[in-house]
Amino acid sequence: FTYFYKGKEYWKFNNQILKVEPGYPRSILKDFMGCDGPTDRDKEGLSPPDDVDIVIKLDNTASTVKAIAIVIPCILALCLLVLVYTVFQFKRKGTPRHILYCKRSMQEW
Repeated sequence: FTYFYKGKEYWKFNNQILKVEPGYPRSILKDFMGCDGPTDRDKEGLSPPDDVDIVIKLDNTASTVKAIAIVIPCILALCLLVLVYTVFQFKRKGTPRHILYCKRSMQEW
């Protein structure tokens, strides 16, 4: 069998006869999540006495990742603008003299 899911419903497809099984579509919530109410097993008292509910708390890290994904490119773009501005300033005014000429002689070494 192959199961097809769409929205809150699913279909059970028989691969040998190439048809959907009768009684479908069915609710995913009722069949898989147990959201409809007590099952037949609970009515008969067959559930194990040491049943434990497991609760998993998910952190909301998606907003942090989105913020980082926005801030880092903005910082890089700002650095690029500063670099371009500095290059244009050097071309317009020329390189400062203290960068071009060393005040101390290197020959003393």
